[in-house]
Amino acid sequence: MNPHRSESGLRLIEFDTGKIFALLESYDRPVMEADLLRTMTGEARFPSGREKLFELHFSFYHALYRLKREAGALGYYLHLDPMRIRMARVPGAGSCHHYDPETGSHCGLDAGGGAYCSLHRLPGSDGAVTFDPLLDFYTNPDNLSFGTSALLEKLMKGAVIYALRRGEVERALELFGISRPTMKNIRRKYHELAKSLHPDLNRDGETEMKKLNHAYQVLMEVFAI
Repeated sequence: MNPHRSESGLRLIEFDTGKIFALLESYDRPVMEADLLRTMTGEARFPSGREKLFELHFSFYHALYRLKREAGALGYYLHLDPMRIRMARVPGAGSCHHYDPETGSHCGLDAGGGAYCSLHRLPGSDGAVTFDPLLDFYTNPDNLSFGTSALLEKLMKGAVIYALRRGEVERALELFGISRPTMKNIRRKYHELAKSLHPDLNRDGETEMKKLNHAYQVLMEVFAI
């Protein structure tokens, strides 16, 4: 067990990343977080209390994000969302690295010397890994304190929305041009963009404002802090 405890009294449960790696490597398909936890803990039932359930979930994802970095160094990609966790070998050089969570596999098409093929390469992208807004949250043990916070329900709702609507969230982030989204940064950027897209100043302003407002609503649902 890890001695780290948050101010709330919740503790960080230690999971062996080597065992998680071996378990995930044995699967040839995406698997649910609940199924992995049952295997790792040997427990058929999870805690019924919201705080203890969050403690277990946070601790497991803390380990999974450590494993994501470790597995990456070994040539594996670890996709993390509660419904479809999957570890798969990254295609070799020259093959597209785009991962499809629905099929649980990489594209693999010719990438022309880059990391992504013409279908999956974002405009202006250099092939960098897509920003994961949950990484900072789960890798900071102090965030265990949210287990007793009134914000917990909103944070968990945001995490689920991100997992289910990841593409939509990433397009919204691209529109806003934000690399480290917070509620404060999202609001500030929204007001900046809204001024420049106002119909009085922009011929296509009405259409662009609808896109901006939709993106804003999506981001505000996901990023609760």
